[in-house]
Amino acid sequence: MQDLIATQVDDRKQAFGLTETQRELLPLAFGSFLDSVATATGRGTFYNSREEQAASVEAAHRDLFDIDRDVYTAALMLPGVTDYSRQIGVRRLLQTTRDGGILPAEFEAVAMTHLVRGLPTQRMLKLFGMLRRDRVNNARTRRLILSEILSADGLEFWAVKYREKLRVALTHAWGRRTASILRSVLAKSVDDRNEKEAQIVRQNVTRFVRGDVVARTEQCVRFILGDEEGLKLDRLAAYRDAKSNFDRGAVLPPETMEGLRSRYHKDRTNAEVLALTKSQLTTGQKIAVQRKAEQSGVEVEFDPAKYDAVRLYVYAFEMGMTDEIRQALREKAEAAAARLPVQFERVGVLIDASQSMIGHDTQARRPIATALALGDLLSATADESVAITSDGRAIESYELVEPSGDTSLAAGLVKLLKSDPDVVFVLSDGYENAPAGRFGETVAAVRRIGIQTPIHQFTPVFAAESQGVRTLSDSVVAMPVSKPEAIGLGLLKALIESDVDRGVAALFGMTKVAGYLPAA
Repeated sequence: MQDLIATQVDDRKQAFGLTETQRELLPLAFGSFLDSVATATGRGTFYNSREEQAASVEAAHRDLFDIDRDVYTAALMLPGVTDYSRQIGVRRLLQTTRDGGILPAEFEAVAMTHLVRGLPTQRMLKLFGMLRRDRVNNARTRRLILSEILSADGLEFWAVKYREKLRVALTHAWGRRTASILRSVLAKSVDDRNEKEAQIVRQNVTRFVRGDVVARTEQCVRFILGDEEGLKLDRLAAYRDAKSNFDRGAVLPPETMEGLRSRYHKDRTNAEVLALTKSQLTTGQKIAVQRKAEQSGVEVEFDPAKYDAVRLYVYAFEMGMTDEIRQALREKAEAAAARLPVQFERVGVLIDASQSMIGHDTQARRPIATALALGDLLSATADESVAITSDGRAIESYELVEPSGDTSLAAGLVKLLKSDPDVVFVLSDGYENAPAGRFGETVAAVRRIGIQTPIHQFTPVFAAESQGVRTLSDSVVAMPVSKPEAIGLGLLKALIESDVDRGVAALFGMTKVAGYLPAA
């Protein structure tokens, strides 16, 4: 499986400047880190509370960061790293001072910008709120906040949707006094500002704006800071006018209009808000509001092709599987499989369908949805495939499996091995209880009788007590996965455990770091 990450590595003993101590510590810390960034989301799981998860994730970040800051930064840029871990990583980089390293400071600045821009807007603003809470307010922090907000193409939309969060972030970057001054100065026309006022605007606003949209940005900033006088931009004016005229809210985000409805139009219903604003729904919202839309009698169309496979499975569990969703899942699995440089003749897939795979209430059915989506991908890598659940039931691809009962995977493993596959993939949260340890005993037994079929475990759930993902057997590497497209994370973990230099080279190659490395 490590051949999926092929790379050329320099033969130098001290490749990438790693010391012998770093080489010794890196495999364990990197493995724990990858387990956390691929699976932990900052919420509870079936077995762990939110607080237990958070403490364990912070420890995983700290341990890798302390070993090597550049490796830590590059790892944050890997595909498949959760938004939650990107937030933690950027916060850690900003609140600590960089002191040397094999890569230049420029790389870290580029990396942080990349990480922040990869976050959904709401999570980016949540990150900025974390920086305020933790009192991180150095020059790098201020520059990052101001450049990412003031240069955004969607600032007008953000202003009416996230007004308070934007106010908090901008005030943190500017300080209350400067924010207050800007509100007053921006209320004046450009011609009415004196030189000192013009300089304040240039220093704090204009220099962060990309393109010829300064006037638009200034008006958005005024609105964010609480000034609604003389607004001309459509959405900003609509926000002001919708307080008295309900229909003016048609261009506003649904949640914004819902807030105005609850305060100024209490005689109107939630269904009326949805009907009025459905054209403003984001792609993510269109699938999320389907239950509400059905109950309200409002038709909201969405295209399954625009969502990842895990999200489609979660939706199908809630609303039912359809031919359209099944076709989208098939196309996604086949496309992802085609990108992997590996093909099998016959694959065996064992899916843990026990009760714990239903996950926590805050992320209901996400573990089983991830397992099913990954199972589809792995099956698509072979000419033939056999997929069974932990209770021994054969299943077809793109079929819903409702989690229930205890975890008993050993019998399923034996059944799969009898079908003579090239490889067996076990998709489980790693918690076995019927009885505990039986899977590992079975693996040992089949090895003793000469069956050497490769067995690989993929796990979508972070285990706080293990500070990583739980393995079902000491002889089977447990690899983390949050979505099928991120399968390379687990393979990278295995590679670094077997060859640190080659693994670090693969990490740098996967995250476009090579251009920042000094010449050999």
